[in-house]
Parts: sequence; C-alpha cells; structure tokens
Amino acid sequence: MKNNIESPVYMLAISALFLLALPAFAQQPIANSLVGSTDLPAYIEEAPGLATSLAATAQRAFGNDLLQPDHQAMDDFYRPVEEKYRRVQQQYEDFYKKKMEGAGPDMEAMNREIERNPIVKNMGGVQAIQNMSQEEAKQAATQATAQFVADPFAASGVQSPGMTALYQKMMSDPAYAQRFQKMTEQERMVELQKYMANDPLMVKTPEQVQQANQQMARRDEVVDAMEINGKITELTQEIQNAVNAYGEGVNQVDAQPGNHAGIDAKFGEKYNALPEIIAGEVGKVKDPEMEKKLRMETAAQHRERAAADLKQYSLLLQELKVQYKQIASSYMQFIAANAPRVNGNMADLYAGTNTELNLANFEASLLGLGLDLIKKSRELTSNVAFWEQNYQQVMSSYGAGN
Repeated sequence: MKNNIESPVYMLAISALFLLALPAFAQQPIANSLVGSTDLPAYIEEAPGLATSLAATAQRAFGNDLLQPDHQAMDDFYRPVEEKYRRVQQQYEDFYKKKMEGAGPDMEAMNREIERNPIVKNMGGVQAIQNMSQEEAKQAATQATAQFVADPFAASGVQSPGMTALYQKMMSDPAYAQRFQKMTEQERMVELQKYMANDPLMVKTPEQVQQANQQMARRDEVVDAMEINGKITELTQEIQNAVNAYGEGVNQVDAQPGNHAGIDAKFGEKYNALPEIIAGEVGKVKDPEMEKKLRMETAAQHRERAAADLKQYSLLLQELKVQYKQIASSYMQFIAANAPRVNGNMADLYAGTNTELNLANFEASLLGLGLDLIKKSRELTSNVAFWEQNYQQVMSSYGAGN
C-alpha cells in the first residue's frame, strides 16, 4: 500500500481531485471597469516624432540660442504629453487600488467546496481536522488516504467502472502507467473512452449535477484566463520584436561609413600631420590657420552627417510608432470581441482566474509605449542636436557665420 500511496499516478489523482474541489465563483461581467475604455492607439499617436530639420532639432534641445543653451527647452517641449500619459496611468492605478480594497476569497464558499473533497470528507470535514492534534490528523489522513486508494472515484462522487479499471491498471502496471503519462491529451482521452465504453448510464443526484456545473464553470474560467493571458504574452512579444528591430536599425545607421567616429578618426590623422610653428614661449604648436580650417571642416562634416542621420532616425522612430499603434489596435479589437470572457471578480485573484487586473496593467503598459517613443525621441534629439551646437560653437570661436 505504501508504494501505491507514493506513486506519481496516485499523486496525480490526488492533485486532480483537489483542483476540482476548488471553489467556482460565478464570473461577473466587467462592470465598473476601465478595461477597454481608453483609445490607446490615439494616445500613442500623440507622441512627438523628431523635428524635420537639424536646426529645428537643435532648437528643441537647446532653445533659440545654441551658444547660451536653455537646458529646460527639451523638458518644456516633451513634458506636456508625458504628463498626459502619466495622468491616465495614474487613473488606472488609483481605480484598481480602490477596487481591490477589501477584495478577498469567499471563505464560506471555499470551505463548502473543500468539504466536498473525498479525503477531507473521509477525515471528518474541515472543522474536525482543525480540532485534531497533529498525531490524530496524521492517523486520520492515513485512514482517509487508504479509503481513497481503495475506491478513489466513487469516493469523489464519480461512478465509473471504466475509470476505476484504468486507475487500477496504472497502479498495478508501472510500465503502462509510464506509457500513459507520455501520451498526449488526445491519446489519453481515447484510452479513457476505451475503458469507459461499457459504463452504465448513471443518473446524477442534484448535488452531483451542481458539482459538475461548478467544475464546468471553473474549467471555462480557466480556459478564458489562459487565452486572455496568452494574448497578453503574444502582444508583449510583438512589442519586444518591434523594439529589437528599432534598435538594430539605429545601430545600422550609426555604423554606416562616414559616421561620427570615422570623422573623428580622420580628424586625428590630419591633425597629427599638420605642420608645426614656433609660437614664442609656448614653443611648437600646430599651424593656427591650418588647424582652424581643419576644425571648421570637421565640424561641417559632423553637421552634415547628423542631418543625414536625422532623416533615417525619423523613419525608424515613425515605423516604431506605427507598430506600437498596430499592436494597441490589435489589443482593442481583441477586447471588443472577448469582453464577455473577461473575469472582473476581484475574489478570483486568489483562484488565478481574474483577468481584469492583468488587462488593466497591460493597458497601462500600452500607454507606456507612448512614453517609450518620447524617451527615444529625446535621446535621438539630444544626440543629433549636439552636432549642430558643436558646429555653431566652432564657427563662433573662429568668428565665422552660419
């Protein structure tokens, strides 16, 4: 008997029966919910792209005077839209924090369902177990387990000679049990149907019918939760793919021939090759006129490269926005088609089948895509604007105009 009790098949049967005994809360419609109420693609569309010219990019980054930059200029430009996104995200956070206050499992319903568990029932019920000493509970569990092993399915209210025969086959034939565990779900169902083919038609009691309905409702809730959470996972992967493609695109632009690193490398070579002159007490220095010309040429090359990069960056950022909007639209379509399947019962957080909270969190993260676009726009603006400012500073230092 000990070997049977410790076998994987036995433990699998125990686990299945305990899962079936979990409470099946009735799924509630999405009343008083924010899920699906925000036009996410429209919000993402509001994220500013890059400026259309190098001069406008520098102005966005540093204000009107690049030689006396306004370090608040970029914040002043982006902050209004950032704050709009964060206000909506905060609405989600505040709404669901309040909605979750006091949320908890229906302990009375849970206890009723636990009482139906055959092993708990054989031990005398929840109240009896709570009043037992550790030794008494151990003895009661041993006896209840033995009763369950002797007739597991009848003890749980299932009257099926075929299921009992299949169970006994697995318990007595380890090789068969191993083959059964390796079967697909469809193959297992076919095998079970073979054993149950000659089962007599049983008339269920009202209690058995109610229990079967509860189990069916719970199964449907679990299936809904799996599909909804699966959709969230699918869209999350699409977001990551879009981010990866954008990052690769930026890296490719940066690595193109004639990039800023290459310009600096050529400057270094030419600077080292400049002839030197004697400048009084200072000693030897690079020829000032030739150095001036080299630095101005280099600044112009960086400026030209930055302008070319800006056009490519702009396309990459715009494509990322398009993909973000498509993902948000796909999500909105999914919610519109599956709203009745969303479980908004906060008590089901403890059963793992509440999906409203996951969806609300995902919607807040979709709003965050707008913030991500702004972050990337800020970074590119700063990088590109630097070279326009650098050009103006070099020209100014040598008394040259624009």
